[in-house]
Amino acid sequence: MQEPLILLHGDDRFLVTTAATTLRDQLCRDLSSDLGLEEFRDSQDIDAIERSLASPPFLAFRRVVLIWDPPQAAARSPRDLDRLLAAVSRRAETTATVVVLRTGASPASPLAKGVRQLGGEVRLVPRPKGRDLRRHLDERIKARGLNLATPLVPVLMDIAAQDLGRLEMELDKLALFPDRPGERVDEAQGRLLVSAVPPQELYRLTDALFDSPAKVGAQLQGLLSRPEVQPPLVLGALARALRDLISFADPKDAGRWRSAPSWKAERLARQLGRVGEQRVREWLVRLADLDWRIRSGAVDATEGLETLLAGLAGQVAALRA
Repeated sequence: MQEPLILLHGDDRFLVTTAATTLRDQLCRDLSSDLGLEEFRDSQDIDAIERSLASPPFLAFRRVVLIWDPPQAAARSPRDLDRLLAAVSRRAETTATVVVLRTGASPASPLAKGVRQLGGEVRLVPRPKGRDLRRHLDERIKARGLNLATPLVPVLMDIAAQDLGRLEMELDKLALFPDRPGERVDEAQGRLLVSAVPPQELYRLTDALFDSPAKVGAQLQGLLSRPEVQPPLVLGALARALRDLISFADPKDAGRWRSAPSWKAERLARQLGRVGEQRVREWLVRLADLDWRIRSGAVDATEGLETLLAGLAGQVAALRA
């Protein structure tokens, strides 16, 4: 009987990783040793993958091979993906094969179609939204036996809406706090333990700089009117966005972006195309210079940030004209 071939994919890296490791553990449960498991992470070595897939099990009835984030799935040349699928097609009947793609793959994607043509199963790991997201949060709180003050739940929901992996880390911190199981964590304690989440508007500001430069000033004023948003937080978000663009343009960092969601890669490519890598590097230097001048007291933080962003937005507007 042929062992399963499964493609696991989804937009949330944490959820897909969790689903893949759970499936791996299930497939390996009856194996007598770790010799029956082999994993390839972001591997370009098709020959090694093919040898592993074709190898018979050692003192067991199956082998388990996991192929994590195959770069061939994102390669521009279809020949690379064809080689991977050909290797999978020659797998031994005793080899259970799991391909893990921690980005979304449309049903019509070449990888999904290829897996189905080989008799495999394509499983989407969906990211919960709305009520499902709240249900997911409640289940994760219950799994840790946490007794949280009610006002902490919206704080954790904000985190969950942005990053489920980050949510797990924050719940781990909360679970370590009580002296006794089930002891209540009150609001004041919880807010000290849980790291603050930057508001979504902070990231919309960085997008507006490239897509709607005329709106940048109003968005910045709206952000700074909120007591929890201080100029250093805005500077940090802008710096992260610019560093991502520089990394995206660097061929040495290509592996990092293969597993990024397609929407994020498309957004970075669009923004980079509008201003160019050299200008992005110049902006990052200007941000660092402003940060130093703010810390040294040479310039008012709010005024310096408003002036800098107005200048950057002006450059983008001129390039778009």
